[in-house]
Amino acid sequence: MRWYYGWSVLAVGVAFQAILFGFTVNSFTLWVTEWVDDFGAPRGDLIFSITILGIVQGILAPFAGKAMDRASIRFLVVAGAIITVIGLALISQITAVWQIVAIYATLIAVGTLLAGPLAAQTLAAKWFRGRRGFAVGISTIGTSIGGFVMPPLVTLLFLEVGWRDAHLILAAIALVAIVPIVWLIVRNNPEELGIEPDPETEVSAARVAAREFPDWTTVTILKERNFWIMILAFVPMATALGSVQHNLSPIANDSGVAPQEASYLVSMMLGSAAVSKLFFGLVTDRWDLRSLFWLANLSIGAAIFLFMLQPSYVVMLGASVLLGLGAGGFLPLLAAVVSSRFGPKSFGRVMGLVGPFALLGGFGPWLAGWLRDHQGSYEVALQITLAILVPAVLAMLLLKPLAAITQKQMAGGRPAA
Repeated sequence: MRWYYGWSVLAVGVAFQAILFGFTVNSFTLWVTEWVDDFGAPRGDLIFSITILGIVQGILAPFAGKAMDRASIRFLVVAGAIITVIGLALISQITAVWQIVAIYATLIAVGTLLAGPLAAQTLAAKWFRGRRGFAVGISTIGTSIGGFVMPPLVTLLFLEVGWRDAHLILAAIALVAIVPIVWLIVRNNPEELGIEPDPETEVSAARVAAREFPDWTTVTILKERNFWIMILAFVPMATALGSVQHNLSPIANDSGVAPQEASYLVSMMLGSAAVSKLFFGLVTDRWDLRSLFWLANLSIGAAIFLFMLQPSYVVMLGASVLLGLGAGGFLPLLAAVVSSRFGPKSFGRVMGLVGPFALLGGFGPWLAGWLRDHQGSYEVALQITLAILVPAVLAMLLLKPLAAITQKQMAGGRPAA
């Protein structure tokens, strides 16, 4: 059987996410304790770096999404990787907490936006038709693989050479490992190489035939009911996930867990998320997206509840796995809703428009850290985080299953809600 080039593009997408997110966002929680000790700053001030990163990415996401649909994704990813590398190198030279915030708000935010999940998922949506759900699911495992592999390595590195030299080494690795392979392999779509896209399966062909997607504009997207259902469902879910993920190491430290052992919790969470993403990628083309969404949120809620009990380290490992299993459903499910309700041609634009609303979710990690500083524990923060999942679960009730969307339900050239 002839190798389909789209799988090579997909593999590169997984790789650049694993490296860049593994070195920055996924390992951020591990740097917090080191910076608290060195600069004597409150946790909330440091974790605000991730909050401001989310805010900036939310503001820029519509522009990035539009660029992914119109410009060279290869160029955008290379640019994002270089910008992130510069950010990592500059962190090694910081002398104050505000500089950490500034670098994450500018270089790290822009770099990981351009060379992150948005680019990888857009490539998957453009290269695959019949197995699009599976391909998009695979494209999202890069952040989880990076989160599984990198935290223990990053922790070992900064324990050996210190966090400053560790950032310089990570910058060099990212530059050498990402830029050449992206430039040589990545192309926007099959047409650029003059090859045919992967064939439709019977199921996907029937679904496409049953729906006609218009040429979506920003205005028509914002008028579409399904877009707002996505916002109401996925933003609270992202808020809950971020609140726990970016405070996971401090949560463990409060229970007497050492930094290296805390890094294993992060690895278990993101490793299980990688497996979960494959599962959700496989089934989003076949199962009701609402049921899958509820399953993911149930797993997240169970994990948060266990952390509220201030459990033993073994139970924390189990809770981290549950958190990862739920987190793994986020990107594949969001991508599946976008692809099935808006079509692949406007995938980048719709995903980009979700970004500004994700600003609300970006305050979750900061609020959890702030509450810890003022309450003396994460108990209240975890209670609020658990409550945040309720509106997400309720909002998904409003999303009609694909079986209810037929040609007869078309109105004005647009899919029915």
